[in-house]
Formats: sequence, C-alpha cells, structure tokens
Amino acid sequence: MNRTLVIVLLVIVGIYCLPTIFAIIAGIFALAVGLVGAILGIAITFLVTLAPVLLVGYLIWWLVRDNKRSRQY
Repeated sequence: MNRTLVIVLLVIVGIYCLPTIFAIIAGIFALAVGLVGAILGIAITFLVTLAPVLLVGYLIWWLVRDNKRSRQY
C-alpha cells in the first residue's frame, strides 16, 4: 500500500512538473543558443569591419617597405 501510494504520487507529481522541467531545460538551451549567436554575430561583424582596414594597412606597409628597398641600390 505504501509503495503504491509513493508510485502514484511520483506519477502525479511527474505529470504536473514535467512541463516545468521541460520549460527550464528549453530556457537554458535558448539562452545558450542566443549567447553563441550573439558572440558569432559580433565576431563576424568585427571580421567584416576590420578585414578591409587591415588589408589596406598591410598593402600600404608593403608598398612603403618595397619603396625603401628600391632606394637603397
């Protein structure tokens, strides 16, 4: 009798608490996905924004360095 009562209570509590547990798990998963998406978005934005600037800076440095080498001879 005692064991049956415990099983019935566990089933009832499980049925009532299962949506809450799923909601907590879904919330944590959504938070993690959102955080990863935000970090990825910031990284792509920095890459797209800074890559042309770094490329132009490297090309200017390369031209200045090449110009100095040709004046030595």
